[in-house]
Amino acid sequence: MGQQQSQCKEELLFQQVGYNDVEAIKSLRREGAGLEWVDKLGRTPLISACMNEDLYDVAKTLLQLGSNVNAYRSGSNSGTPLHHAAKRGLVNTVKLLLSHGANPLVLDDNIQTALEVARAEGHSSVVRAIENHSCLFSGWMREFYGPSFLEFFAPDFFSRRVWVVVVPTGSRNPAKPFKLELAVYDSLKDAQPRMEMPLWKANLDEPKPSSQSDDPSVMIVKNSTNLSGKSQRLEGAFVSQARRWARVNRQMRLAAERKGDKKQLKWFCEACRGTPQPMNPPMFLQTFETTSAPPQSAMNEMPKLNHPAMTPVDISLPSANSEGTKEDGLCVICVDASYEAACVPCGHVAGCVSCLKEIKNKKLGCPVCRANIDQVIKLYRL
Repeated sequence: MGQQQSQCKEELLFQQVGYNDVEAIKSLRREGAGLEWVDKLGRTPLISACMNEDLYDVAKTLLQLGSNVNAYRSGSNSGTPLHHAAKRGLVNTVKLLLSHGANPLVLDDNIQTALEVARAEGHSSVVRAIENHSCLFSGWMREFYGPSFLEFFAPDFFSRRVWVVVVPTGSRNPAKPFKLELAVYDSLKDAQPRMEMPLWKANLDEPKPSSQSDDPSVMIVKNSTNLSGKSQRLEGAFVSQARRWARVNRQMRLAAERKGDKKQLKWFCEACRGTPQPMNPPMFLQTFETTSAPPQSAMNEMPKLNHPAMTPVDISLPSANSEGTKEDGLCVICVDASYEAACVPCGHVAGCVSCLKEIKNKKLGCPVCRANIDQVIKLYRL
């Protein structure tokens, strides 16, 4: 009988969220009502509050009362409260969740972080809020884009001002440290970066300490895997539109916003190796351990964070002989990561999640049969 009364109170508390009744929620909580009741759609009270801009005060109250900020909802509308707020462009709610320890690296069932959801929906203010919270580096820099011999004679005519961010990505292997990504925007109003480069697949050609250049720059080059055996055959067999896409944006050269600002360039290079800017350490590393643990379903997709010190991230391409990359199990697009995802409806297992998702978003078709991709499903092996 007592358990039924408790369940009724928890359900009633959930209903008060929709009524925007903060005082009733506080009263029910004092009477012992739990905060993690789940409705038929998989929503907790906090998730429900984070889906409506008018319920900001309710979300704030629930967090103050101890709601799980990383509560996870499975299914077609999966994700944490941060995912749902980001999808709807609720920038104030996003900032509230982040300040209470929301983990921006959790992946939803579509293998997307809240940042990727906000980018896809075009919510630039939310993108800026999440990046400011989790980035290791952010700032204006200059990108060189002309032929090298012309850059030498007229650098001002062949460079443009870009907003550069180094952020951790959602982990597909929570047993390993997170990986870093370089995102380049033409404007702070842009939600989608013009270019993204996975730093774990790139080499950083830094200016030498002995260099006397008045305007040093750094070259970032995306590596190509040393292929052999079956991988070489795959390289020749899958020359397609998808592979041509994978070859673009393979390198870029960046310099500090102000000519000769070696300090900013040094901070950028250190961030690419996993060391954050001294004036802008990622806040989520400081708040993550103080929050309640999310359910096991979410923990399965969450990276292990090294707190308080960050382990430097190796941005060089993994060795072809490293653990987990076998010749007969490589993604046919990047020929680096192991294949781990299937295209739906054709069912071909041909690539890693990140590559197949990019192909789906660009509507390029399955890399094997060219059929339209309606969904990318991650596969798990025992």
